[in-house]
Amino acid sequence: MNSDPSAPAAGPGPGAQPDTDELAAIRAAYPTLGWDSAERIVEGWDHTVVICRGCSGDDALGHRDLVFRFPSDEQAHAQLPTEIAVLEHLAGHVEAALPHYSHVPPHGGFAGYPLVRGQRLTPELLDSLPYRERTLIAGQLGALLAALHVQDVSAPPLDRVPHSYQPENLDFVRGILAHDMPAVLTDDELRTAHEICDEVGVLQSTLLPRVLLHNDVYSRHLYWDRDATPGRLGLIDFTDMCLGDPAVDFAELYEYGPRFVEDVLARYVGPVDDAFLDRAWTYQRLAALYMIAGHLYYGVETWEHARAAFDRCRSPHRPRA
Repeated sequence: MNSDPSAPAAGPGPGAQPDTDELAAIRAAYPTLGWDSAERIVEGWDHTVVICRGCSGDDALGHRDLVFRFPSDEQAHAQLPTEIAVLEHLAGHVEAALPHYSHVPPHGGFAGYPLVRGQRLTPELLDSLPYRERTLIAGQLGALLAALHVQDVSAPPLDRVPHSYQPENLDFVRGILAHDMPAVLTDDELRTAHEICDEVGVLQSTLLPRVLLHNDVYSRHLYWDRDATPGRLGLIDFTDMCLGDPAVDFAELYEYGPRFVEDVLARYVGPVDDAFLDRAWTYQRLAALYMIAGHLYYGVETWEHARAAFDRCRSPHRPRA
């Protein structure tokens, strides 16, 4: 996870900053683990992340860079053992780089894995890459999503994965829409917001495929390692994984533009129907509206970021390549 640091903190060594609670917990669980530097990242919704670089000692298990994730709410804490087990299962089924937990203390308060290498796959990075690499990324992502979506969810450990959180997310958005959004959105924008909620509500009452979803496939969680040959895609943060409509995992790919979405779909061999991309666009619109709600209620996204996402998704008609 090569993520931009927020509130960096250093580990043992010259110029070390005061220890955080997370670093103290890591030292208590792994007393022979040393590191040259550490970064504390709090940009996510449900975890604090500590990246220890230049690791050494027996407890490093031979890994130079380790990512430790600390759940910050009860749901993420309860989900962690399932996430660890599912990722262990998926390791033999996918070619992409996924987190593989190597450090799981008995108390289960946090867990760590070797850093997933690469640059964060921002839309700007994707646009800057040559056509060959963009095609390679689309192919690897299509193969990864297909591998997730064809898993047998009735067998362990996937039978422990929860059903979609979308109904409760929709209820949350409707509540913020009724009480808070009228102060920040125009009447026309409020009509759009209600339209989005109604469309998603209809989809929730429709019989659709139910597969293993990552449920949060977008630029904050996708990485591209150009140093690997011929290049390797990475996907992190499976906290929100659930069972649901496979179109959900294509929704936030519209951040990269419709051409990329269609390129990924062309290389995907999972369950597809004629309305697949239309549903993906509807789910993308809900995700953008959720950002507005999240900003107003939790303050976890900047207004500028949430507003830009909502503006990009105003149209009920999905963009075409």
